[in-house]
Amino acid sequence: MKVSSLYDYSESSHLVNGEKIPIKDESVIWKKFLHGDEESLIYIYHHYANHLYNYGCQLVRQKELVTDTIQELFFDLIDRRDRLSEVKSIKGYLFVSLRRRLLRQAKREERMWLQGEHEEMFEISLAGLAMASTSEDRSEDYALLEKHLNELPVQQKEALLLYFYEGLSYAEIAEIMDIKVKSARALTYRALESLQKRLAPFKDTLVLLLLLRSASL
Repeated sequence: MKVSSLYDYSESSHLVNGEKIPIKDESVIWKKFLHGDEESLIYIYHHYANHLYNYGCQLVRQKELVTDTIQELFFDLIDRRDRLSEVKSIKGYLFVSLRRRLLRQAKREERMWLQGEHEEMFEISLAGLAMASTSEDRSEDYALLEKHLNELPVQQKEALLLYFYEGLSYAEIAEIMDIKVKSARALTYRALESLQKRLAPFKDTLVLLLLLRSASL
């Protein structure tokens, strides 16, 4: 059976194992996965594998390492699911797991995150969004926004990436970055404040961030 026939990707619900589940109620999908439901596993993989890959490539330069680590992550999920606990956010849980695994692997292979290298790694790209834009002026806005985003400190860039691109909450961002919730909120606010000053003559450009956030939810 094809994957597309297993799920109803409507805006209101998903069809998992013949049962309609509201999009926001992923806790039900996780519980089904923990109890051995293979369709729930397919749902989780197809919804988050690309997000994990894009995020992982921001953390380390080795794309093959990111791919291998994601595969290992899902293999471990299958092997250990009878010992896993319930989670509030599947996406948040997967991002935390991937980040920790990549850090361990980078240290093991002596590819430590030196400050200079880490700054270069976290390069936010809006090229795909700019190409999808039908307006030449809007494409220029994306290029301008990308330039100023990448001039921010690395932690602020990561917080913005997780908040606006991935649609995660401050609590989820805090867990992923291993910081306090108030620190995640402060990083995001400081980044936005800095962008507002940098882009003061181009106020419409900041609207693109809000559109990204809306599209990711």
